[in-house]
Amino acid sequence: MKIVVDTNVFISGLLWGGPPNRILRWARDGLIKIIVCEEITAEVRRVIQYKKFSKRLSDLDTTSNEVFSYFMNLVIFMPTPKIIPEIIHEDRFDNIFLALASENKAHLIISGDKHLLDLGIYRDIEIVMPGEASSIIETLMAR
Repeated sequence: MKIVVDTNVFISGLLWGGPPNRILRWARDGLIKIIVCEEITAEVRRVIQYKKFSKRLSDLDTTSNEVFSYFMNLVIFMPTPKIIPEIIHEDRFDNIFLALASENKAHLIISGDKHLLDLGIYRDIEIVMPGEASSIIETLMAR
């Protein structure tokens, strides 16, 4: 199963528990494939370095570089999509998740972002929150 994960879900999963972390563990264990492109990777690197996460990193006794290295081992790199739609105008960066999922025939887009979630579906690809994604993935793995 190929999925696209929004930056906010990556950060939550890397620094906390719950469904986002469970999704990343499934990728680590090879049960699902999380696809990214260069722009998404760069955004995760930038966001993980935000000052607001420094206490959490300290609590986990790790650094943003170590967390980013772990992230890099979880994902599969794909080329940047050739065509990026202009569907979401409030945060144009979100359109890259749509393009990556569509171009690579992903099964799900997992996000906590209102702009993406409000779409609900894009080119037959469901856009769901991490908890719902966990349920969908668990159901499919049980088959």
